[in-house]
Amino acid sequence: MKMKKIVMTSIILIIIITMLAGCNSSKSNNASKESSKASDGQNITITMMYSGVAAENDFETQILPKLVKEKFPNITLEVTKLPDDQYYTALKTKLASGNAPDMFLVQPMYAGMNSVISLAKAGYLAPLNDLKSLKLVGESAQKAVSYNGNVYAMPTGIAILGTYYNKSIFDSLGLKVPTNWDEFLKTCETLKNAGIQPIVMGDKDMYVMQFGLYQIAANQIYPKNMDFDNQLRTGKTKFTDKGTWDKVLSMYSELYEKGYIEKNSLGIGATQAIQEFIDGKAAMIFEGSFNEPAIMAKGAKDFERGYFPLPGNDKGSELYASVSISAGPAIYAKSKYINECKQIIDWWYNGESSAYKGMVESGRFIPTYGYGVDKVNELFKPFIELYNKGKAIYWCNQAWPAGVENKMEELFGEHIGLGTPIDDITKGMQLKFEELNTSSN
Repeated sequence: MKMKKIVMTSIILIIIITMLAGCNSSKSNNASKESSKASDGQNITITMMYSGVAAENDFETQILPKLVKEKFPNITLEVTKLPDDQYYTALKTKLASGNAPDMFLVQPMYAGMNSVISLAKAGYLAPLNDLKSLKLVGESAQKAVSYNGNVYAMPTGIAILGTYYNKSIFDSLGLKVPTNWDEFLKTCETLKNAGIQPIVMGDKDMYVMQFGLYQIAANQIYPKNMDFDNQLRTGKTKFTDKGTWDKVLSMYSELYEKGYIEKNSLGIGATQAIQEFIDGKAAMIFEGSFNEPAIMAKGAKDFERGYFPLPGNDKGSELYASVSISAGPAIYAKSKYINECKQIIDWWYNGESSAYKGMVESGRFIPTYGYGVDKVNELFKPFIELYNKGKAIYWCNQAWPAGVENKMEELFGEHIGLGTPIDDITKGMQLKFEELNTSSN
C-alpha cells in the first residue's frame, strides 16, 4: 500500500513537471514570436542612407535622429548622406551584397538609379500599404511610388522646376513675367541689349540641363500627348518623332545660340551659377524649389527674387508647369526591423509630428498636407495653382529607365560645345532608351 502511494505521488509529480515544462515552452515560443514582430523595448540601431550634401543643422543627418530618439527611446537612427553619384554607387553595391541600410531614399517611378519601380521589381523593397499616413499623401502621389499594386515608398510632397529672376532688374527695365515662348525670348533680348546677362546655368554639372529642358517639354510634348512616355515603352512613340524632342532641344538650344545663357556655361558648376545669380550678375537661372534656400541667400547685391514657370508654350496655348512628386524613404526588404521602420515612417509623415514639421521647415520640398500647407512660400504659389488645375507635368526622367537623361545631357553638352546636331541627340536618346528598356524587362 505504501509502495502504491509512492508510485502515485511520483506519477503526479511527473505530470505536474511535464505541465510546467509545457507551459514554460509555450511562454518561450510566444516570446520568440513576439520578438520577431518588434524590438520589445530592446535597444536597437536602424540605419538610413540618403543622397545629398549634409549642411549645417542638416535635417536627415542631425535633426531627424534626435527626434526619433525622443519619440522612440530604444531606437538609435544612424543616417549617412552621400552626394548623388556616390549615393547611387554605394546603394547599388550594398543591395548587391545583401547589406543595404534598413531605410534609404528612392525616386518616384523610373527616375534615377534608385527608382522605386526598378528596386521593387528586383525585390529589394518592403511594401508599405498598411501605413496610415499614406492616406494623407493622395492617390496620384501613391501611384508615383507604386509597383504591381503595392506602395513601396513614402512620397515627400512636391518639388518644382522653374525660373528664378531678379525682380529689381526686371522692374528697372519695365519687364513683366513672360507668358509664352515668344515673350520670353523678347525678355531675354531686352536684357541682353541692356548689357545684362539674361540667364546663368552651371552646365559643368550637366544634370542642371534638365531644369530648362523639362520645363519646355512640359509645354511642347505632354499637352499634346499625355501618354507619350508610356507609348515609348511600346514603340508607338519615339524620341526621334518630329515635333517632339527635336523641338524641345531646338528651343533650348536657341538660348545658347543667342547668348541668352552664359556662353561659358560648360565651365561653370551648379553652385557657382547660383552664386552668380545671387550676386546680381545674371537676371535669371533655371533651378528647383529644393534649392530655394541657396537662391535666397544673401549675395553681393541685395534684390528681391521672383519665380515663374518657364513659358515653353506657344502663343495662344495654355501654360504648364514642371512639378514632381519628391523622392522619399523606402524600407529594405531584408531589414531585421521592418516593423520598427514602418513605425518611424508612419510617425514621421503623419502631418503633425516634430519630424514632419522639421522636414517641412528644411525648405527642400513643398508640403501638400498637414503642417506648413498654409505657409507655403509665395514664390511657389503660381506653380501650385497650375498643379491643382491639372496643368503640371512630372519631371520627364521619372518615366524613363535610369541613364536616358544622362545620354541626353552628354549629347546636349556636345551640342553646346561642339555643335552636335539635334537629330543626333534624339537618336542617341532613343537608342539608349531601347537598350535600357529591353534590359529592364
